[in-house]
Amino acid sequence: MKKTIALALFSGLSFGLFAQWSITQVHLTSGSYRNFGDEPSKLSDFGALAPGSSILMKDLSQYQDGTSMYNFMRPYPGFGGSSNTSFQSLQLGLKLPSCKGTLRLGVSNFSSNLMNSYLSSYESFVVDTLVSSQNGSMTFVDSTVQRNIYGNYSNQQLRLEAAYVWESNAGERWAFSAGVGMSFGLSYQSKTTLLFNEYTNSYQGYGSGYQGNQTNTFERETYKNPMSWGANLYVPLGINFRLGTKRAFWKPWMIYTELRPQLAFQSIPKVGMKFSPGIGTSSGLRYNIPQVSKKTRSHADF
Repeated sequence: MKKTIALALFSGLSFGLFAQWSITQVHLTSGSYRNFGDEPSKLSDFGALAPGSSILMKDLSQYQDGTSMYNFMRPYPGFGGSSNTSFQSLQLGLKLPSCKGTLRLGVSNFSSNLMNSYLSSYESFVVDTLVSSQNGSMTFVDSTVQRNIYGNYSNQQLRLEAAYVWESNAGERWAFSAGVGMSFGLSYQSKTTLLFNEYTNSYQGYGSGYQGNQTNTFERETYKNPMSWGANLYVPLGINFRLGTKRAFWKPWMIYTELRPQLAFQSIPKVGMKFSPGIGTSSGLRYNIPQVSKKTRSHADF
């Protein structure tokens, strides 16, 4: 009997509390984050994510770290040079009783590159010497071999997101906002991709234009990885622009952009947790749901 009374009391209080909440906004947002201070991943870090990989079993003693060149050139699409994340969000803005700010709740889809590595090696062998019959100058002809190995771990995550935001100049053409936010979720797709490329030129004379047989060998391996989790804490600092102040159709619509300093937490299966600060940007479209006051409703009903 006591449990029934307590449950009924709790349900009544909860209903009374949520009944005072009202949905005032709808947000559609997209953006990206880039982390700072990430330590470059080593190719050996991918061993646990790609068990039995024939690419990782190659002799790597002659390879050198090519991260700086890799970050600049980005040889293959989807292989970011450092940790980076893009996201899309759908959120509702809730007005809480006795609170000046707005609570934004919603779901987000995160696409992240979390580990990247690049190794390269270059070899050349003199195979012939060409001597000019006119002036006796010599041209050395080499056989060259360029090898590259790329590693990448990425995932897609579905996250719940919440932020509490204060807005100044609300209702004006321009408004500014600030707040605190967080997101947390689990991956529904995680994968590791390894690429190996070997380019051979069997007969190349520098400065003379001589080129012989060229071959290009390419290998690709993809591994599915277990579910992982991710989270971040961020500070949204926004500028908001109202599309209209006179016409009823445009008055509820706003576009905005936010700067988001953040702390990111990412778990990587069989590797560990990755923690790093970063900066993000986002842009979005907001619809302010027209609110009807109780006084207006009473007058209309009467």
